[in-house]
Amino acid sequence: MKADFVTSQHGEHDHLLIARGEGYDWSVTACVSITGDDARITQVNILASAGNSCFRSVRCVGGIAYIGFGRFVFVVDISRNDIRRHELDGYFGHLYDTSDLEHLDDRIAVLAASASELLAFDRTGNLLWKQSGLGIDGVVLHHAGLDRIGGEGEWDPPGGWRPFTLIAQSGERLESESFAGWRP
Repeated sequence: MKADFVTSQHGEHDHLLIARGEGYDWSVTACVSITGDDARITQVNILASAGNSCFRSVRCVGGIAYIGFGRFVFVVDISRNDIRRHELDGYFGHLYDTSDLEHLDDRIAVLAASASELLAFDRTGNLLWKQSGLGIDGVVLHHAGLDRIGGEGEWDPPGGWRPFTLIAQSGERLESESFAGWRP
């Protein structure tokens, strides 16, 4: 399966899904084309109600596409023509998977970072955990091991980054150590 942002909402597709936020603005602001292993094409139109987006990303793991855009992470199961949405605290920042963090815990398919939090999803698109309060203007990840995830949150923009370490299985924050002391 592969997925990419596309420029036209009128592209060729077999199925059309709508990803939206809470508001009533029904104009299409972005489109993602997902090609399944069976060559069927699902198009996801993202509505303006999802919010403005400086950052956007899409990742595929198994039969699930994860789309980060605006104030949401959309989890798309193309076999069921289903979209689940997860509202973020602030803007979407980045999606991480094993191509970014090679030692990521096997139970975690994708990590989604926002302005202040980190969400972990499993391979079926279910939310495993959500850790808030990691920053106020950006969260980035640097390392992952089987039991820990290390990154930084920006607390005093620009440049006021502070390290954090989380337990990979639960997302619980370890206050007593920073990621700089360990490597996967």
